[in-house]
Amino acid sequence: MMTAILMAIAAVVPSQAKATTDLKKFVVVVRVPETYDTELAKKVGPKWDKTIEYWKAQGVYVESFAFPQPGYIISGRDKHAEPGMITWGGQKVVSIVVLQAENMTEATELAKRCPVLDYGGSVEVRERPQ
Repeated sequence: MMTAILMAIAAVVPSQAKATTDLKKFVVVVRVPETYDTELAKKVGPKWDKTIEYWKAQGVYVESFAFPQPGYIISGRDKHAEPGMITWGGQKVVSIVVLQAENMTEATELAKRCPVLDYGGSVEVRERPQ
């Protein structure tokens, strides 16, 4: 009886699919179109929640943080600072996700789950030095 109960519990509790000690860390830089606004972000929010839950269940999620608001741009030898946000190709960086994976190929496959890709966004995956 006790074995049956433990087996039932094990079937319900998500297990970590990866042994985290041998995994490398990867940074996913998340970009969205300059036209991506708060309303769209709210619409996509639940999809992000599901994606993060998936990554957690796989044992590959480390952390993430969003910074959708402009900050300060510092440039030049005089280190001039002014409010703003650097954009490139009509896109702006709005968040960073840190995942762990065995290699770049696996990290790239995990990053393909980012919901912004369905809304004109893009993601860049880079290995984080140890």
